[in-house]
Amino acid sequence: MTTPEDAPAARASRATRITLLCRGATAANRQARFSAGDSLLPKEPARAAALAKSLRPFDRVFCAPEACAAETAAAFSAAPIPCPALRDLDYGSWNGQTADEIAGRFPDALRHWTADPAAAPHGGESFETAATRATGWLDGLHGTGGRVLAVTHGILLKLVFAHVVGAPLAAVWRIDVEPLGFLDLSSDGRRWALRGFGAGLPAAGHDDGV
Repeated sequence: MTTPEDAPAARASRATRITLLCRGATAANRQARFSAGDSLLPKEPARAAALAKSLRPFDRVFCAPEACAAETAAAFSAAPIPCPALRDLDYGSWNGQTADEIAGRFPDALRHWTADPAAAPHGGESFETAATRATGWLDGLHGTGGRVLAVTHGILLKLVFAHVVGAPLAAVWRIDVEPLGFLDLSSDGRRWALRGFGAGLPAAGHDDGV
C-alpha cells in the first residue's frame, strides 16, 4: 500500500521519454526567412507519415500552435494537443524578413542579438524568454510517465538541448536542426538525460527504453 509520504517518490520514479521533433520544411526554410506562419511544403506530410510508420505510437502528442507544426503532428496523432509553450520564437518586427535583409538593414541590432541571449532588438522575444517557457513546460513533464512526442520548431530544439546539457544559450548558433530532426530525452522523474540529437529517429525495433 502506498502512503501519502511515498507518493512523491513514486511520482519521481516514473520514467518519461520525450521526443521533440522539428516540424517539416516550409517555404520560409528555403528562403532563410524568419516566419513560422507558412504551411508545410507539398512533399512534407508524406515524409512525416513515413517517419510515423517507422515508430511505435506515442502515448501523447503535443504540437506548437502554428500550421506547419500541426500539419506535421497530424501524421502521428488524429488529435494532437496544441501547446502554446512550444510556439516558435517571436521575431517581432523581423518576422517575414530574410536573414540577409536584416543583416543589410540592421547590422548592429543583428550583432547584438547574436551575441546576447537576453537581447530582443526586434521587439519580440529573446532567446532567454523562449527558453524559459519551453523548458518550464518540459520540466513539468517529470514523473508523468510514458512516451511523449512534441512537434515544435528548430530553435526550440536548440534551446532545450542547451538546457539539458548545461550549455550557454549562445550555443544555438553552433547547432543545425533540419526539418524532421529530433531531440530525444528521458527523465527519471528528477532530471532530463540526452538520448539522441540529430536527423532520423531510431526505428521501433531499436527502442530499448520507455
